[in-house]
Amino acid sequence: MSMITNNYMNEISKVFAIGVDVLNGTRSLKNISLDLKLLAINGIVQAAKIGTNQGQSLITLSGFLSDLPVQIAPELEELEQVSAQFARQLTVCSIAVRRYLNYSEALRNLIARVLKYSKTAYNAEDFNLLDPKVLAKLPSHPAFKNVTQNDRENIIRFASRNQKVIELINDLLYDAHILMNKASKKLDSIKRNGFIANYMGSNILIESSYLSSDQKSFSGLVENIKNIVKILDEQLMKISEDLSYGDSVITTLIKLKSK
Repeated sequence: MSMITNNYMNEISKVFAIGVDVLNGTRSLKNISLDLKLLAINGIVQAAKIGTNQGQSLITLSGFLSDLPVQIAPELEELEQVSAQFARQLTVCSIAVRRYLNYSEALRNLIARVLKYSKTAYNAEDFNLLDPKVLAKLPSHPAFKNVTQNDRENIIRFASRNQKVIELINDLLYDAHILMNKASKKLDSIKRNGFIANYMGSNILIESSYLSSDQKSFSGLVENIKNIVKILDEQLMKISEDLSYGDSVITTLIKLKSK
């Protein structure tokens, strides 16, 4: 296997692993959203026991907070769907790459054998078999000027097969890139809801400070809200970093084929 092909395989493995991590990360966000909703409902129950104007205000604030997971739910669902498509896309891509690896080795061995008997200065490593343009022009390359008709036909057949597979892989990678951009936009929207949750928590803390009792209960509630939002932000950051890294790997893969 050539160095270029070996690097290509390694990078494909990386981006596949990233796809799995992103999917698992997005699924875990649903649990965080549920925890936030349960805390908000607890706040409503606590506020309902107070029966004063402050209690009514706290019910209203907790109600706004409990609505956030409902608003986030469609975003989380869409994010999971996009992430699942992303992971499936990379799975299909990995299967195509394994097929390409077998085709590539067969073509490289054919080229090496043909060049050995034609006594040319060229060798198999001179051809970037990841580049569809190279594969398209391979049969007419000067290195194969004196090969037999049978060898030429084999080169044409093998090169055409490799070209179709590598073009399929490139299409899959471009589609994966588009899905990554969609996922990133969903992350931004969910992150804004996390900011709102923090803001609501701060308002609950301020409003509960006027209470003659139950301040500690609401302080604990707000602390839990902030902890959940912190976990949400950390998870969103992790997914965002995975997507950013995946994008850079895909860019590298596209560059590798043109070297």
